[in-house]
Amino acid sequence: MRTSAASGFCDMLRRDGCDPGEVLGRTGLHEEDLASSSDWLPLSDYCGLLEQASAACGSVGFGLKLGVTRNVQLLGELGLLATSAPTLRAALSAIASHFSFLQEHTTVSFVRRDRDVVLTYQIRDGHIVRRRQDAELTLGAFIGSIRRCLGPHWSPREVHFEHAGPGRLTDHDALIGGPIYFGQRCNAIVLSVTELDAAMPAPDRARYAELERRIARRAPERRVGDTDFVGLVLQIIRDGFTGGGAGAERVARKLGLSAPALYRRLKACGVEYSELQRDLRLELAMTHVSELHLPLTEVAFALGYSELSAFSRAFRSWTGMSPNAYRRSIRHGSARTPAQNLPEMLT
Repeated sequence: MRTSAASGFCDMLRRDGCDPGEVLGRTGLHEEDLASSSDWLPLSDYCGLLEQASAACGSVGFGLKLGVTRNVQLLGELGLLATSAPTLRAALSAIASHFSFLQEHTTVSFVRRDRDVVLTYQIRDGHIVRRRQDAELTLGAFIGSIRRCLGPHWSPREVHFEHAGPGRLTDHDALIGGPIYFGQRCNAIVLSVTELDAAMPAPDRARYAELERRIARRAPERRVGDTDFVGLVLQIIRDGFTGGGAGAERVARKLGLSAPALYRRLKACGVEYSELQRDLRLELAMTHVSELHLPLTEVAFALGYSELSAFSRAFRSWTGMSPNAYRRSIRHGSARTPAQNLPEMLT
């Protein structure tokens, strides 16, 4: 993804009392790596950086705050295109149509639903398991961009997030101002269709046309490689945990393949389907169980288990501990990943 998406990152860290050098150093980056808005940063590194920042600052709303305050600046040239559009409809349509210019392995859609319109965002690389801060930053940037047109007090009709909610919603309620739903199928903002005809505050048709041509000309052309394919399979498995099932037959159908063809393609990539499913479920389990405010029944459901007892047995087989025992170890500061029981974690 383009490093424009990290605009204001270091300043936000400093305002929250954190040392940017220390946070960046944990991911092998330096402040100058984020200086150019046209450079590329692997999406997995970017998501990891946001999660590190949230943890270092003790701020679950770090990404959301950064997104709402920096808004179009995080979108780089795509933000300039949106602000040059004649109407809000054209601005949001441009963001959805050209988002691949900014970020890889991602889908953004802008569709009508009865009297509403829905702007959705989802990373489609299942290798990236921890992505809360990225989702909240991106939807925050969308909300902040819409407020440039509709005013600073505008609130969406609904906001949906894929991830589970935090223990406290103080930042979210203050920054979003509308109903928020967690644990949804994708990240989305819902607004009224009547709002789309609002004029942007600084429309420039000539600039809009030139920027659109430039972005279309410079959009990256990507060949789908082994890593991309495995990441997509992981994402479809993840989708299936909470709806439709995560079996190989269903995943293969989503890809337009037969199950044997899926197995062969994965084998050529050096992985087995059962291992992918197990490792993804494990890393999601470790992430969710570590969120102490989440009921374990909710965690079990999010991982595709119909009963808590089945999830508890699986968790014990992976870690040597029950979910409750693992949570107690977190509270006492002694939590660790029992490496002797765990398969290689997803990266």
